[in-house]
Amino acid sequence: METKEERALLEAFDTNADALFRHASFRIGDRERAYDLTQETFLKAWNYLRGGGTVAHYKSFLYRILHNLIIDEYRKKYSVSLDEMLEDEASAPAVEALLSNDDGRENEERIDERVLVEKIRSHIPELPEQYRVAVTLRFIDDFSIGEIARTIGVSENVVSVRLHRGIAKLRALCQI
Repeated sequence: METKEERALLEAFDTNADALFRHASFRIGDRERAYDLTQETFLKAWNYLRGGGTVAHYKSFLYRILHNLIIDEYRKKYSVSLDEMLEDEASAPAVEALLSNDDGRENEERIDERVLVEKIRSHIPELPEQYRVAVTLRFIDDFSIGEIARTIGVSENVVSVRLHRGIAKLRALCQI
């Protein structure tokens, strides 16, 4: 018979597994390792629940576990950088396909926007860790400021300051 905790964790898995995987993949740049870390996140959550722990906000709880696992990865001197992953995403065939369409002005705008987004993304790894985490959770994972605060264990004010400073640093790095 399925317990209340098992049902809640299964529901959290269905709701959050894909987003957790994307977050891990973006942060560490290795899809296979991101998959492993996502699975490990749910195993740690399960062990916590089986040990008698309770969870009020599964999304924040799971991201907190994943965040800690990613930090452990960084400490192991992980060799694949986010820059390499982002370079793979910006492929020439996609740009060629956009250029081949009939509406040249609209395509130019889309290409300019895509280039700007890639430029910004390429500078995210240069941010200090605290700003990089806040910016990634807010703009890549679409977390609210409250969710970010619960996930990384700081106040909402601290999150707002980190986002503001992170965005300012990105603007300076991108010269926009």
